[in-house]
Amino acid sequence: MTYEFLGPRRIVTGEGSITSVATEVRSLRGTNPLIVTDGGIAKTDLLKRLTSVLDQEKMPYAVFSDVEPDPGIAVVEKGGKVCVQGDHDLLIAFGGGSSIDAAKVISILVRNKGSVKDFVGVPEFGNDPVPVIAIPTTAGTGSEVTLVAIVTDEAQKLKLVVRSPQILPSTVLLDPTLLTSLPPEMIAYTGMDAFSHAVESFLSVRSNPITEQLALAAVKLIYQSLIPFKENSQDTELASSMLHASCLAGIAFTNSGLGAVHALAHPIGSHYHLSHGLTCALFLHQVLKENKDSALKKYEILLDTIGLSAPGLSAEGSAEKLIEAVGAFMKRLGIPRSLSAMGIKHEVEPLMIEDAMKNRALLSNPKKFDQDKITELLWSIR
Repeated sequence: MTYEFLGPRRIVTGEGSITSVATEVRSLRGTNPLIVTDGGIAKTDLLKRLTSVLDQEKMPYAVFSDVEPDPGIAVVEKGGKVCVQGDHDLLIAFGGGSSIDAAKVISILVRNKGSVKDFVGVPEFGNDPVPVIAIPTTAGTGSEVTLVAIVTDEAQKLKLVVRSPQILPSTVLLDPTLLTSLPPEMIAYTGMDAFSHAVESFLSVRSNPITEQLALAAVKLIYQSLIPFKENSQDTELASSMLHASCLAGIAFTNSGLGAVHALAHPIGSHYHLSHGLTCALFLHQVLKENKDSALKKYEILLDTIGLSAPGLSAEGSAEKLIEAVGAFMKRLGIPRSLSAMGIKHEVEPLMIEDAMKNRALLSNPKKFDQDKITELLWSIR
């Protein structure tokens, strides 16, 4: 088996690691960073914890806090203009996946002419993007260690994927103390995003020995830690476990790809403006059922990883038990099983089907799904 593996550049982890941000800025030869975050974080003490470090070091900076969930083209392009006008030479992405994705795309726009759409499907840019230091405040997307950034085309209700090794953040700070004020629902949804990343990476037809071990480690950490962390967000050990799991899953799927869960989740998320972790969770159980016959051995391994294997259980029995366990796991987390449970009237539109069918994540799915199956699965969450 021949394969390549792309890893993160630098990760600093541990309680209080945010206090090293000024040192990390200087190590990247930055002198005037732009903090990219969202309006919610901008109003909290979390942002003050970051800016106080820069203030203490007498380092100039500015804050761009216009990022919103599933950031749109206009917001990201505005961030690019703010960065250029302020002569900022480094970006600090501070927040969840939306802020980190926005910063990664802004980093391209600053040094390369064009709009967001010009960089979709472009694997290499003429000029290296501005360096990014990523500091996640949620444990789910893994965006801090991936070569992917997603921007929403609000007019078309589509998610645009920018993908290039050049947008991998230069430095990642994983500080579990930044997660201790997360609301339970957000912990559940972002955690299920990471869980979906790990499971799909492991099942991917493009997986390799390295990604499989990373994915399994993430699955085990999340299965053990997510529910307790949701119940006690003040526990920094649990927060650290979730941060590490999200990071491991992100590194894994960067190299292996994902699967049908993500291909289906993107059009639903952009159409109804729902959390990405939630939309992944809506499809995970059903896609596991559909993929079962194509990955029985891997289902056995996943069941053993979460500690539920039993002597004498057949491959088919193990697969059924895994699917049941994942369903029970999501139920304990309070994850809705359908859109109607959230008061949303669901209609599958042709654009949703087209969007899912074009998603490259389908290429890594262990089973090939035709348009009829994709349509059936899109309807399955009504």
